[in-house]
Amino acid sequence: ATMDMWTSCQNKGYMCVTIHWIDDSWRMQKRIIGFFNVKGRHAGAKLSETEVMVKWYIENRLFALTLDNASSNEVAVNDIISDLKENANDSLVCDGMFFHVRCACHILNLVARDGLKVISGTISKVKSLVLGVKGSPLQWEELMMRATEVGLDTNRGISMDVSTRWNSTYLMLRDALYYKDAFIRLKSSNRRRYAKISPSSAEWDNALTIYGCLKKFYDLTEILSGTSYPTANLFYRGFYDIKLLLDDWCCSGDATIRDMAIAMNDKFDKYWQQSNIALAVACFLDPRYKKRLIEYYMKKFYGDHYQVELDEFVTVVKKLYNFYVNSAPASSKKNSKGAAPRPSNTADILMGNVDHDLEEFLYDASEPAMVESNELERYIAEPLLKIVGEFDILAWWKNKREQYPILSQIVRDVMAIQVSTVASESAFSAAGRVVD
Repeated sequence: ATMDMWTSCQNKGYMCVTIHWIDDSWRMQKRIIGFFNVKGRHAGAKLSETEVMVKWYIENRLFALTLDNASSNEVAVNDIISDLKENANDSLVCDGMFFHVRCACHILNLVARDGLKVISGTISKVKSLVLGVKGSPLQWEELMMRATEVGLDTNRGISMDVSTRWNSTYLMLRDALYYKDAFIRLKSSNRRRYAKISPSSAEWDNALTIYGCLKKFYDLTEILSGTSYPTANLFYRGFYDIKLLLDDWCCSGDATIRDMAIAMNDKFDKYWQQSNIALAVACFLDPRYKKRLIEYYMKKFYGDHYQVELDEFVTVVKKLYNFYVNSAPASSKKNSKGAAPRPSNTADILMGNVDHDLEEFLYDASEPAMVESNELERYIAEPLLKIVGEFDILAWWKNKREQYPILSQIVRDVMAIQVSTVASESAFSAAGRVVD
């Protein structure tokens, strides 16, 4: 489930609760089950609204709850877990170990904003120029005339920066850089008006550098914001790739990139330590990665001590597997036939980013031989699925549900986890949306 709060322009608080699941046809589904006014402050006690779960008879079927990183949500999660332990007949998976998921897009937003504060001077200059031009129809017409002179698309437009949304800053930089030559010609044609608010050549170069860095964050945010396809299996690799980039930028010879990355790294490390282990399990349940991808990144970040971390992770996976084995009905532990799978169009954009070191580690190294005594061990022993480009992970597991009945049930719960609160947050948008 996902849950988010919002305050209207009338200063009234609202809560939206959305549930997510994978149906019997192995399709992602979501429904808003609660949208109501919350009186008083957005305190943790107010957020703990388990009544809506009880009303829909799903309190015994909750695997995880995705929230943003507000401090009040810590209280909410603890209250909900306590309620579930008291009333849900031990249905809380592994005593709530996987329950609290922090919104990945909110984390990326906080990290990016910390970095943007360091280079706010350059951004302010670009923003001033954009505001100066867009604030007057006449000046905008002049800019479009200059854009035509240098062969640019005059229908593209320029996005405006919003202080609370770092991605709006990225989009503003992207559009301003596209019209850079037009802005320069505009300044040359009317220096008295534009000289003071136009970025210098060095500031344009800084803007281009910043844009290149922020693009990685923007692309990952776009991927993880999806609600119609699984995103839980994409989190681990996506966030570790960001961490590798930040570490590289911290050693950059460019002072702008270095200062920005240092600020970002501090915030990233804070939230990475609080990330939910379930998202690493989701990566493990991706047949292209399994334990090998996790081992690859652990070697990079833990060095000689990686084996201890890897063993702890394997212990968690086994604990989760045993929980499902013990709670599954006898019929589900046997092979059962089902309907043939239907094709789907789920794409994994991350696989398009080829990392040759990672590819070599995944496919060239061999796993040590092991005795296959259960589904989990058979899955680990099976070779990695080597595929590039589009991959429908739900269709793959649907085809494997007879071979792995217990693991398939785990996949249906884990892959339904949302790594962002976009599904609930978007319900507050008044831009022609329909509550589904």
